Parts: sequence; structure tokens; C-alpha cells
Amino acid sequence: MDELNLGLVTAPRAFLYDQPGAPSAPRGIGAQTDEIFCGWAIEVLETGPDAWDRIRTHNGYEGWVRKETFRPLAREELLARQDGARFALVTDACTDLHAEPSVKGDLLFTLPRGSIAERLPEPDKDGWIMVRAADGTAGWAQSDALRDRKDDDLFLLEGGGDRSWFLRHGKDIIARADEPALRAAVARTALSRIGAPYRWGGKASDGIDCSGLAFMSWMENGLLIWRDASILPDYPLVAISREQLQEGDLVFFPGHVAVYLGDGRYIHATAYRKTPRVTINSLNPGDPDYRQDLAESIEACGSLFA
Repeated sequence: MDELNLGLVTAPRAFLYDQPGAPSAPRGIGAQTDEIFCGWAIEVLETGPDAWDRIRTHNGYEGWVRKETFRPLAREELLARQDGARFALVTDACTDLHAEPSVKGDLLFTLPRGSIAERLPEPDKDGWIMVRAADGTAGWAQSDALRDRKDDDLFLLEGGGDRSWFLRHGKDIIARADEPALRAAVARTALSRIGAPYRWGGKASDGIDCSGLAFMSWMENGLLIWRDASILPDYPLVAISREQLQEGDLVFFPGHVAVYLGDGRYIHATAYRKTPRVTINSLNPGDPDYRQDLAESIEACGSLFA
């Protein structure tokens, strides 16, 4: 078996770009295409010029990131990190690591939502737990800011770059799922980001785009879908009719995607000048938040339960 060139994001976040930037450039060339968080595993595909490497994420996305945002990761460590109770997901907008179990403790590190941090065996202290960030910083965090991670990094170990792995893996998860409960959980996750500002290529609570919202809403509940506003055959999302839409399904417009909430309502991250944030709109013409431009331009609808 060929040895994988794996990495682990140690910066609070890293943006992906289509092309590498100049050595002194803080950003890539052109707009960022994706965002990954502290504790996310990656595969290094190409050692690039100066400060940049081309990588593949655990959900099959590829792009250029700055070398300084990650460290090497051994296969054995990645396998150990698949323990979702030990390596937990940050689900608050962000969580601070403190030098002591108190909001007044020295601030050591801030983990954005979506980060993965290791729960350490230090006993809890009045709702505080000791965790370790991927860069090695250990500190106290409020325990309810994290929950067990539900997705995994197995694509990097088993997929061999073949994204059809996600379809097979996803179908296995869906077959065991409680459909109504999972649909409701996805909708709640999307709604928890209401009001977050729009950011092209973003997936964070302080800036997220339409496909980032759809992706994170499903990822936080254990399933990996494609991160752009399209249905790909390699992922567990298939086309359905508008009449078949249920809670948690996705609605696709030209270059845009939304999470369906039921009763003709949907939540989306939009750059629309009147509501440049995560907002709720309606497909029903009689509703005050009806968006005619979107309702009349639906290209497809997709479901993981079709």
C-alpha cells in the first residue's frame, strides 16, 4: 500500500484556493473556494511553490492551502482520531480554551465551530472540560460547546481518491438512520446558523456561503455531501421532484442551494443585498418572505433518502 501524505489542520481555519499565491501573499489567487477547520485531516496531493501545497479534504474537495496551516499526520494517529467521543466537534459559534476552568482564565486558543478537539481525561470541573487543539494547545472549555463527532475521515484512508466512496459509505449510514429524526436534526443545525453573514467559500459561523451551509448541516449529523451547489453521482444525494421535498432535503437554483424546512420554506446563505446572511424564505407566493426570483428558477431538488 502506498504511504499517504497526510496532514492535520492546526490553524483555527484554513482557506482553499484554486491556485497558489505568491510567497508573501496572505491569500490565494482569486476568491477562496472552501474553508476547513482546526483538527480536520487532509491529504497532501502536491508540494507546491514556496508557502503552498495542494490538498484533498476528508469530503473529497481539493485546493491549495498555506503550508503553515497544517502539520504532518501519521496514519496511526488518523485512525485513533476516528473515535468521535474522544475527538469531539465544536458546535458553538466558537469556543475558547482557557488556562483554568473559568471565563476569566487566560485565553489560550479559540476554536471556530466545526473544529475537532480532543477531550482529555482530566476530571470535569463545574461544566468545564480539558481539551487539546490540533496544534497541541491544551485548555479548559465549557463542556456543552462540544459534542461527539458523527462524521469520519475514512475517505482519506479507504477512498484512494475515488469519490464514489462517499455514495457507498453514505448509503450504509442512511440505511441505519432514523429518517425523521435525522431530517429534523439537519434542519435544526441549519437553523442554528440563522443570521450568520454571507462569505464566499465560507463554512464558519462568522461567514458562510450557500453550499457551506448545506454541507455543514449534513456533516454535523454524520453525512458528507458535495460542497458545491450541484448534485454529483459520487455522493449520496439524488434528484427528486419538488412535490417530494421534505425537511432536510436540498433545493437547487442557478449557482445556489438551500436547505428545505417544510411547508414551502427554506433556509439559505444568500448574498442578496437585502439579506446578505443566513435567512429563511418561502416558495409560497402569498408569504411576505416569498422570493419570486428563486421560486421560479428552481433547477433541481435533492434528497439523501430518495
